[in-house]
Amino acid sequence: MESKKVKKDIKKALSTYRYKHSIKVAKTAKKIAKHYRINQQKAYITGLLHDIAKELSEKENEYWIEKGNLSKKLQKEENKNIKHADIGAIIAKEKYHLDNDICNAIKYHTIGNKNMGILAKIIFIADKIGRKKIPKDLKPVKKLAYENINKALLYCIEQQELKLQQKEISLHKDTKELKKELENLCNNK
Repeated sequence: MESKKVKKDIKKALSTYRYKHSIKVAKTAKKIAKHYRINQQKAYITGLLHDIAKELSEKENEYWIEKGNLSKKLQKEENKNIKHADIGAIIAKEKYHLDNDICNAIKYHTIGNKNMGILAKIIFIADKIGRKKIPKDLKPVKKLAYENINKALLYCIEQQELKLQQKEISLHKDTKELKKELENLCNNK
C-alpha cells in the first residue's frame, strides 16, 4: 500500500486537526514498530488510517455499517466515540484491500480486544501518545511503550478506566477482558 495515496485520501477525509493527529500516530507507530522489529511501513499505514472513519456523516456511517454487515448497535448514542474503529476497519478492507492484521489494529484501537496482536497494541498506544500535547496521565506511556508493550497497554487501560469511572461509566466488556489478560501477563513476569 502506497502511503502517499493514503495520506492524500485522509487529508481529504479528515479535518486539519484529525489529519495532523493521524500523521503523528503513524510516525509514533513506526518508531514503536522499529523497536519491536515489526514491519514499520505496515505500522505507519495503520496509524494513518486508524481514524479514517472518525469524521464521517451519519449517512456515511450507515452505509459502511450496512456494507460491512456490522451491528446496528454501533449507531446508538453510547457508541458514538467507538464506532469509527469498526467502520474504519471495514474501509481499510474494502477500499484499500489491507490484511486482517491492519484491519484488526484499526478495529481494536479504541476499546482493545484480548486477541490483539503486536500491531494492534502498537496502534492503541500510538493513538494515546501520538499527540502534540500528551495528557499528563499518559506521559509515562511514552517510556513504557519501549520497555514492555503489555505494561504500556495495561497502563493506558487503567487510565481510561479512571476517567470513565469519574463519569460513572464502566469499561466496555472487551476492554475488561483485555485488562484481565494483561494483568495476568504482566503479573507473571
